[in-house]
Amino acid sequence: MTKLMLAPRFKWYKSNTSVYYFIDEKTSKFVIAIVYVDDVCFMDLKYFPLLLKLKQKFIMKWECCNLRETKKFLEMYISHNYKDQRIFIDQSEYLNKILVHFNIETNLTSTSLPLGYMFKPNNKQYNPNFHQKYQQMVGFLMYLMIGSCFDIGFAIVKLAQQMANLSNEHYWAELYLCRHLLNTYKYQIVYNRLSNKSVVVHSNSDWAQDLESHKFMTDYFTLIVMT
Repeated sequence: MTKLMLAPRFKWYKSNTSVYYFIDEKTSKFVIAIVYVDDVCFMDLKYFPLLLKLKQKFIMKWECCNLRETKKFLEMYISHNYKDQRIFIDQSEYLNKILVHFNIETNLTSTSLPLGYMFKPNNKQYNPNFHQKYQQMVGFLMYLMIGSCFDIGFAIVKLAQQMANLSNEHYWAELYLCRHLLNTYKYQIVYNRLSNKSVVVHSNSDWAQDLESHKFMTDYFTLIVMT
């Protein structure tokens, strides 16, 4: 796939190996391509003829189906408001499948983890009744975190660290996170081209409350464009 993308003079974006870009030498117009395994999404600002030309070259070399305007990509739904120049991205359908599969229907929570909650290592043998379900749920939610729910990143990482020897309390914390997602599953990421807000960065420190490593941890959350 890499050789195929580089053939029509696309270049590899160094900080993300899934992103390629093409710049027309005469007009300086550009097209971006996002590649994941055998799925490719082509994007541009308003240079549609250039995009069609590059896409056609790609189709001629790679047997694929042209799905036209991108409405779904890697379980993420994409919609547009062209008048207000906004793009909306969500994984609500994927998340709903997870919640239905694990019977998460009630007791909504407003945070991903209880206030002040700390993960304690399990010194006993794990309960096999919860082990497989716990691992499945972490895997499903990790994909959700990577796609659109960045706010659950800390909770997911801490849950994943307990998979080798989880306790009933860890499983309860996982269900707590799911009930939070039930409360927010219709939320969307909104990209607003007309926004006049600049980059905003938030940070949070836990002051070495990790009971296993006792290391100081700092989290960062960055908003590139606010709506």
